[in-house]
Amino acid sequence: MKTCRHLLSATILAAAVLVGGAAPAVAQQAEASAEQALPTVVIHAGKLLATPGKPPLEKQTILVRGNRIVEIRPGFVDPATIGGDARLVDLSDKFVLPGMMDVHMHLSGLQDMDLTMQSVTIPDTEVVLHSARQMRRMLERGFTTVRDVGNNGNGFSLRRAIDKGQIPGPRLYLSGDIIARTSGHGADPVVLPEVAHAIHQGENGCDGVESCRRRVRLEVGYGADLIKIVTSGGARDDTGEADSPVQFTAEELDAIFEAARQLKRPVAAHAHSIAGINEALKRGAHTIEHGAYYDRESVRLFKEKGAILVPTASVADYGMRMMQSFRNRMTPEDWKRAMQTSEWMRGTPGRAWRDGIKLATGTDMGVSARETSLLELKLFVASGVPTNETIKAATMNGAEAIGVQDKLGQIRPDFLADIIAVSGDPIADINALEKVRFVMKDGVVYRAEPSQIASLKDLFFPAKDGELAE
Repeated sequence: MKTCRHLLSATILAAAVLVGGAAPAVAQQAEASAEQALPTVVIHAGKLLATPGKPPLEKQTILVRGNRIVEIRPGFVDPATIGGDARLVDLSDKFVLPGMMDVHMHLSGLQDMDLTMQSVTIPDTEVVLHSARQMRRMLERGFTTVRDVGNNGNGFSLRRAIDKGQIPGPRLYLSGDIIARTSGHGADPVVLPEVAHAIHQGENGCDGVESCRRRVRLEVGYGADLIKIVTSGGARDDTGEADSPVQFTAEELDAIFEAARQLKRPVAAHAHSIAGINEALKRGAHTIEHGAYYDRESVRLFKEKGAILVPTASVADYGMRMMQSFRNRMTPEDWKRAMQTSEWMRGTPGRAWRDGIKLATGTDMGVSARETSLLELKLFVASGVPTNETIKAATMNGAEAIGVQDKLGQIRPDFLADIIAVSGDPIADINALEKVRFVMKDGVVYRAEPSQIASLKDLFFPAKDGELAE
């Protein structure tokens, strides 16, 4: 059934391209432009945060050829000295930094709707179209890379469409379906059994060594860049408390990690409980998602294994607001637990940073018209993470969480040209990241100041034709 969903999603996206006026010629145009060398781009950066975590540099020139950064020079270099085709991007009054990343998203979830209602009232067609629109908005807000850690297959179609230049969006790294034990968190039907069976809900569960090994192989076969597993329950139930047991047997976990290693895929582990966190870390989890109740042993393992924590404070903050609308459907005990866990999670980034755990930013959000990935950065700062370390978590550390730190997350020679610019200084005030004025992904411009559109027209994403963000 998952293959059918993939085919359906691909068909829907093809229709969306046609309806939106971006006919197949657009895809051909994008492919043709990729074959031809783009003009050399000369970027004058008033302030340049080339290496997040280090102080920004003043008055720098970035040279971009094709989709890569080739050189950084001090001062503002005259484009005429570079070559006849050189194009100037004047960001001399802007703060320039690498494209940001959200490394914990769910592209198949509509964040503004209750999951139970979405599963029985919203068709995949609508979810795909909504996701495509929101991916464009996310890119224009400065997020050039996204890691999805659990979707129903729609993400693969989105990734293909973005990679082929058919629709604009961030670079996507995908896990496919979550792997959980049968009826465990992430594989638990949220509707009546007869409805769950009809819509194939909960089919991503596994039991026993061979079953769990097969789930890993299936997801990689579908196109997964990483494996997402669940080793504890969620924040709102009693299987996600500090002392909750692991939701797999030791043998099942061993099989999952062995299969992932054989297929050269990193593992991201959803874990709130101490045991869920530590058993995943011992086996080589690349990232821990949430990590609410880590202990001293966890801190030691994070450092020893070089693992990264993605604390997802956003979903806790959002959840505290959203749960008010369905409080009457929760028991007093569940309500109290959810509120306490959410409040604790909002403070996790600051605690973890003070404990020396490496952090990356991820929201645990579905696609949303109202919430943005920038909320996570604001919550990092509010919990005590310095702004420069917060930006590092959203760039360099995000790249490491995905496993692409050799080509993304910094502005340096031979790295991919993912470059954004904002008005103001985000190190002085993280809210400056709301004022994105320029976005380049892979050497292609997706957003620029009105005064520069004409001169950069042939560098814009073809389907946008110089259009600015809404």
